[in-house]
Amino acid sequence: MALVNNPVMGINLRQNKNSKNAGYGKYYPEVDMQKTLTIRGFAQHLIDHGSKYKRGDIENMLSMVTECLPELVAQGIPVQLGELGIFRPTCEAKASVENIAAMEGLNPNEVVKAIHIRFIPNQSKLDNLAGPAFKDQCSLELRNIIDTEKVVIDGKNKTVTTLLPIATAVARLKSGTEGNGSSTSDPGDGPTNDDAGDGPVNP
Repeated sequence: MALVNNPVMGINLRQNKNSKNAGYGKYYPEVDMQKTLTIRGFAQHLIDHGSKYKRGDIENMLSMVTECLPELVAQGIPVQLGELGIFRPTCEAKASVENIAAMEGLNPNEVVKAIHIRFIPNQSKLDNLAGPAFKDQCSLELRNIIDTEKVVIDGKNKTVTTLLPIATAVARLKSGTEGNGSSTSDPGDGPTNDDAGDGPVNP
């Protein structure tokens, strides 16, 4: 993977098609999600940045982090990874406890629906990775109008994503020849691209 000196985050616009919503018909931004990087890919990225360690050594260390971090969080121990931020557990309630008397002999599984691992980005003044402050560290670029629809092909549910470059959409509007984009991706059965974490592939 080549070293990126000036990284740019693409922004797509998706039209709100919920007629019951106040924003119906308007377009809202979302990240132009790229292919998810594996541990091997991330290790190679570190090497591209000048790491003196071998890729195999980096992969092993990262794999250990993915194993040990959940183990610690499962004990209620938040883990801070340097200036990146903190991974900590949170509790999702299933039911309430009426009073102190009801606590006697209570099984916590009766009131806890789920335990989630939450990431809290660093919010220090020098390394703020939260919300608006992190946006200021990103170079944003408008790219496409994105549309996703579910269709049935050969008896199977498919998800088709269409990408229309915004510059093309604007040009068509000015010339009076509005139309849909021609680039599509079909991730097949299962979650859509956004659900799976991988964005649509540009043609």
